[in-house]
Amino acid sequence: MEKQEYTMSDSNEISLEDASAFYPAEWDEKTVREKWIEVLKSMMEEGVILVPMKRILYQVEQTPEYRDALQLWSRIDGQARIIAWKNLLECSMRAVKEILPVCVQCGECCRKGSPTLMLDDLELLRQGKIGWDRIYTLRRGEPVRSPFKEKLFFLLDERIKVREKVGTQECVFLDAGDDLCSVYSDRPLQCRAQACWDPKHAEQLTEQPYLTRQDIFGGVELLWDMIVEHERRCAFEKLNAAFKQLEETRGESINEILELLAYEEHFRQFLAQQMRIPEGMLELVLGRSFADLAGLFGFRVEVSPDGTKCLVLDR
Repeated sequence: MEKQEYTMSDSNEISLEDASAFYPAEWDEKTVREKWIEVLKSMMEEGVILVPMKRILYQVEQTPEYRDALQLWSRIDGQARIIAWKNLLECSMRAVKEILPVCVQCGECCRKGSPTLMLDDLELLRQGKIGWDRIYTLRRGEPVRSPFKEKLFFLLDERIKVREKVGTQECVFLDAGDDLCSVYSDRPLQCRAQACWDPKHAEQLTEQPYLTRQDIFGGVELLWDMIVEHERRCAFEKLNAAFKQLEETRGESINEILELLAYEEHFRQFLAQQMRIPEGMLELVLGRSFADLAGLFGFRVEVSPDGTKCLVLDR
């Protein structure tokens, strides 16, 4: 019998006759699972599956159809295998249409970005459930990516976020080896509201008060005064305006940016020394440095062997 390839029908439904034309009677248990995953991947590419693959796998693996197809495969004959394969595909389609409202810890939410902290999360910090060096501040005006609409917007007010792994959007608390959260029992409120099968709960959470630096440091008068002064002199809007001017002047206003970078770095170093702020907490106290934020505008700061810092295009 000629073996045909599986294809999606025009209605984005599984074509069971086409799928069974693989002739599953000849497969072993390993091949059954491989072919099944191939079908699911095709469904994802066609836009039929809109939730993480691990969620569908988990949901189907709990069904009798999956057990009949995989666990009993070696004990059934050719015709029974064809029926079991069809049943597995039908079961998979039901799982796609009727997503179980339960977290299977697939890690997909954690890979799309770290959580923003809400006011209720302050107790997690005070109790040491989440380390102070694991969070940082996004200041007013900074561009960020919405977890709901996949587009950039500019913050009207500051946010405090859990850090992400360098070069990725993946939360630092995600163990990439097993997709498990290392602080799952003490995870922030936004994490608890996340549901890859239904984003409305997380969206509703945006109506609740966000945690701010004033909530954390407002009671330490001297430190808070320094934070306010840094915000006045080194607001993100000033850096943004300077880079816009650089573009308009075709590089002639470069000295203004260099002065901003130097002054902001001096402010950070002075405050850290005077207030004995650990380096790992500076991005929480003052937000990200101008040197790091230069990357948003296509530049980076390089340090030469003699300690001189240069602003260069990030090609």
